[in-house]
Amino acid sequence: METGSKASRIISIGTAVPEYLTEQDTILNFMHDEYQDTTASRKLNVLFHQSAINCRYSAIPDFANNGERELFPLNHELPMVAERIDVYKQQALPLAVEAVRNALENIQSSVAEFGITHLITVTCTGIFAPGLDAELVQELDLPSDIFRTSLNFLGCNAAFPALRIADSIVKSQNDARVMIVCVELCTLHFQPKNNSDNLLSNTIFGDGAAAVIMVSESSAEEQNLKGFSLTGFYPLLLKRGKELMGWNITSVNFEMILAAGVPEFLGEELETLMAGVAEKLNLTVDTIHHWAVHPGGKKILDTVQRGLQLKNDELKHSYEILRNYGNMSSPTILFVLNAIFNSNPGNGETLFALGFGPGISIETASMTCHGFV
Repeated sequence: METGSKASRIISIGTAVPEYLTEQDTILNFMHDEYQDTTASRKLNVLFHQSAINCRYSAIPDFANNGERELFPLNHELPMVAERIDVYKQQALPLAVEAVRNALENIQSSVAEFGITHLITVTCTGIFAPGLDAELVQELDLPSDIFRTSLNFLGCNAAFPALRIADSIVKSQNDARVMIVCVELCTLHFQPKNNSDNLLSNTIFGDGAAAVIMVSESSAEEQNLKGFSLTGFYPLLLKRGKELMGWNITSVNFEMILAAGVPEFLGEELETLMAGVAEKLNLTVDTIHHWAVHPGGKKILDTVQRGLQLKNDELKHSYEILRNYGNMSSPTILFVLNAIFNSNPGNGETLFALGFGPGISIETASMTCHGFV
């Protein structure tokens, strides 16, 4: 076993979405039918109109509103949390496997050829044991003694601590080949509850999965593999605002807490955040070439763009992912990074990733683009 590496590199990102793609207008009609509440429908009309989302994906067909139901019956009886987790158990694994295989295909490899040494799984929309990590080991025929760990219930920015763990692994073991897998089935937790948190959640969340492959910088160079070299992380757990964002496990579902005031709250913290980024990561707004901001919603992206005085197209990848997928929780930032990866950024250019999650926590990562032509 080789030890010691100065840096790690993301050499591939794979993505996957479930089969049911539904236009936002169709989902809105489903919401009207389920809520059966004139006041709620009026609020939903406004929220959907302002969402900047065209479509979202779901692991179940229910939101297509064509009478095909798997989880939410036409009599409007709500499934209990156990029923939702049963669907998660059925659907999460194949979606995760698809993301892994897509990541490997990008570097023209396979599970057997590549030799994954470490597996990190991330999710907050379904919890069971043995968990997704154990199922992936079996499904992908990985070594039974593989290093595996899971990050659960950390919310939308959970990919960042997963990247930090992977970075630490690679820096301590030069021949490590780490696979991170984020999978979320947010739509399973729908409920027609007429409060601002649920109305907003039902407007923006979708399902998806993403997988990241990380190796040492030296290993990537030897194999001539382009990618994003990790240069630093700056996490920030705020001392206020914890009531604005979170999850509650109820007898019915995992209930999302997502206050409408989150964008304004985050906007108030941007100056403090970027001061810390300048000190810890030696980055300033004018030295960043590419921005990967978690598209938690249009207002969040608008607030970041306005607060940091970014140009109109600097968050184009974040807006694009929001438009085509909605907010998929933890995989979403990886979809944004993948869009930047596929845009063929300039060699040596800097990339700054930014995400938000319960706490309220703010996660950041700095990267350098290498090997792109």
